[in-house]
Amino acid sequence: MSVDLRVASFNIRNGRAFDGLNSWPFRRRSTVSAIRDLRATVVGLQEVFGFQYSWLARRLTELDGYGLGRTNGRIGERCPVFVERARARIVDPATRWYGETPDRAGSRLPNASFPRVATIVRVEIDGAVITVANTHFDEKRADNRARSVRQLLEWVTPAEPLVVMGDLNALPDAAELTDFARAGLRSALAADAGGTGHDFTGRVDGPRIDHIFVSEHFEIVAARVARERPGGRLPSDHWPIVADLRLR
Repeated sequence: MSVDLRVASFNIRNGRAFDGLNSWPFRRRSTVSAIRDLRATVVGLQEVFGFQYSWLARRLTELDGYGLGRTNGRIGERCPVFVERARARIVDPATRWYGETPDRAGSRLPNASFPRVATIVRVEIDGAVITVANTHFDEKRADNRARSVRQLLEWVTPAEPLVVMGDLNALPDAAELTDFARAGLRSALAADAGGTGHDFTGRVDGPRIDHIFVSEHFEIVAARVARERPGGRLPSDHWPIVADLRLR
């Protein structure tokens, strides 16, 4: 028996940023449409403030979600995971903070600008159970990103079906990501998939800092960077990424 599913990762750009006509109130409907158009069973979002999470959850009624704020669990950016309600169910949800005290809300790595979190859930889907970790790594320090990889791998079990996704603020060949490969995880996207960060320009050759890694339990059927513009508007300063997987 095999289980087919689509997973997606999308940095939706924090809603407190002043981006002119690309600010959250002007593009939020496009963001909802972009998420819905991904048609993913599991979606990991990054840079989601509480008011954005609430706004999305009220409209994406076909999805169930979980995610805590990075500052104290209630406020600050979140990395929520949403699942298709008709097919999947979140069980054992957890949030971990990178740093010496990962169970204490607001913990952070040395010299980090912000606390950073990993949202880790188990997802029941079609009789199978997979683990999904969604995260957003340090934007400045490669050493903190490397430490985040090592710490994240301590919180999950690559010997079981595992998907790691998020904005890792690192290119595919970055040295700080190599521990994923050592743990048996591989990138779902091909090396020539193109860029994901575009800073509201719509460019396709920007840095690819958004990633989906999967364990050996999955066959990668297809994967791509999704570059649709619902209603002609850019839904974020990142393009979403999508992978069609088969759990063997």
